[in-house]
Amino acid sequence: MICALWTCCQDVVAELQWDLTTLKTEAAHGSEQAAMTFTFSNPTPASIDIESLEIHCGCVKVRHPELPWTILPGTMHSLPVELNIRGKKGLFHQDFVVMTSAGKVTLIVEVDIEDPVRRPMSKEERLRNKQSAMEDARAIFKGECASCHALPTKGQYGPTLYDAACGICHDSLKRDPAVPDLKDKIKKESREYWRQWIVNGKKGSLMPGFGKAQGGPLSGSQISTLLHYLSASSPANVP
Repeated sequence: MICALWTCCQDVVAELQWDLTTLKTEAAHGSEQAAMTFTFSNPTPASIDIESLEIHCGCVKVRHPELPWTILPGTMHSLPVELNIRGKKGLFHQDFVVMTSAGKVTLIVEVDIEDPVRRPMSKEERLRNKQSAMEDARAIFKGECASCHALPTKGQYGPTLYDAACGICHDSLKRDPAVPDLKDKIKKESREYWRQWIVNGKKGSLMPGFGKAQGGPLSGSQISTLLHYLSASSPANVP
């Protein structure tokens, strides 16, 4: 009986051995791709086939040989993964499942993407940037300032565009005294009021024109959704 039981256990095929099933990395704001590589081995005396991958998001690309991929006994391999993180910020998390002839395993990838809005700015930086903006309000769309005032607006619309383009200055507790709080104005002003300010800005102030024709980062469709968000609750726009 003991020998029979031992023989039965020997027939059970072990799974592939993964060095890590969760990989984490960091990426700078504005990055479009992040890459990581899983490593694994076959410690068993028998071949194991990777039969398929269950990928739930098109942002995940796994590089591998043609499936089924036969993993010979005693061999080590790698599984490179590329993530499309364009327009993302904060912690970006995805997973996918590797289906094998010996079972399945869920692999997890995490990217901590820098959010420049949360990066503290020194007094010297604030003063230097303010002086540049007073000389040319469009300076916030150039150089190092673009990482906070231009790049975060890419692919954003409506409320999220407000946060990226407007809230970063107007909702900040550390905003310059020359930068007004918009909370009351959002409830009062008309769509045309907001269009004039967003598209053209105001000469002699820190407010640049955000329209592309004025050197800003926003397309016409982005501005339209921003106008709708800002004026939706305004009595001036209620029929």
